Amino acid sequence: MNNMKPIIQFVIILIIGSAIVLGTTSLVNLIREPEVKIIKTPECGDNFDDYKKLVDKGQFLTLAKNKNAYALKGQFINDFNVNVNRSGDGQIACGYLYVEARINGKELDKQYDSIYINPAGFGGHILRSKSFQVESAEVNKTKVLLLLNSISYLPTIPYNPSAQNYKIANWVNLLNTGDKVNFEIGLSSLDPRGYIDEITIAYKCWDSNTGKETQNCQLSLDK
Repeated sequence: MNNMKPIIQFVIILIIGSAIVLGTTSLVNLIREPEVKIIKTPECGDNFDDYKKLVDKGQFLTLAKNKNAYALKGQFINDFNVNVNRSGDGQIACGYLYVEARINGKELDKQYDSIYINPAGFGGHILRSKSFQVESAEVNKTKVLLLLNSISYLPTIPYNPSAQNYKIANWVNLLNTGDKVNFEIGLSSLDPRGYIDEITIAYKCWDSNTGKETQNCQLSLDK
């Protein structure tokens, strides 16, 4: 019996030690702060190729195409409005604004002419100097490509391509805020041969709960 005593003592110590370890582990787990899961929004590259990829995938909406527009005595002529609707379970993660315009088969005057796009008061005369480079064989048009979350614009005329008092609007947030956004569109040029060839928004969708890119959102115009 005396020979069993050290064994029994060892077993008791082992049990007590295990209990202390388990208790300490449980206590640490109780007081430990829960892990924070960082969800990163999908991004759009600052280049024309990434814009084209979204267009090729069908993730785009053309707001205007082949429209004659100009200005006279401080008023837009042939300006127009379109309502952009967002549907689906996903949200807009990022995207692009792409514009093509011309005056009598030539580029817009860099100093005076401007493209006016104003969604719900968060836009104006688009500052073309902030555009990314657009690779194209066509040289008779003005082409503008901007990230949708960083639209640089001047609220009013006179247009100044070197302006420092411009504003920046996040149209991604604007489109995600509601289901419908009204866009006012015009061309500020005194030449009646002004022409808007195209205004297109390309976009990525995502699930804000998982951070994954999806195709569960869609932009459309009122019919």
